Amino acid sequence: MESITAYTVSVIITLVILFIAAIIANVIKFEGGSKPRDPKIRKLWFWILCLLNPILIFLLGFFVFMPDGNVRVVKNYIAALSIGTVAGFFLYILLGFILSRLFTNGKLGHWF
Repeated sequence: MESITAYTVSVIITLVILFIAAIIANVIKFEGGSKPRDPKIRKLWFWILCLLNPILIFLLGFFVFMPDGNVRVVKNYIAALSIGTVAGFFLYILLGFILSRLFTNGKLGHWF
């Protein structure tokens, strides 16, 4: 049961952070000219949030959702939380890549 909580926390936080990245990308205005800086800013924010994603997953999972129980239950939860953190990191990159390929002509297309 505890491992399901760890994986659920990972997926939910990943989706929330990806949603925040999409909002930030859409808020940044298109710049005209021969060398616009807006694609670089969108890409930078995407990767900053990519680095914050596993940190938030682990910290929230560890401090907020840590189960009370014996040592074995806590060790199983920490193992599941570690796997969920890595899975959340790769899920963020995978979903970001898919979204950037789906919206190649939009603002989300600048992520990769």
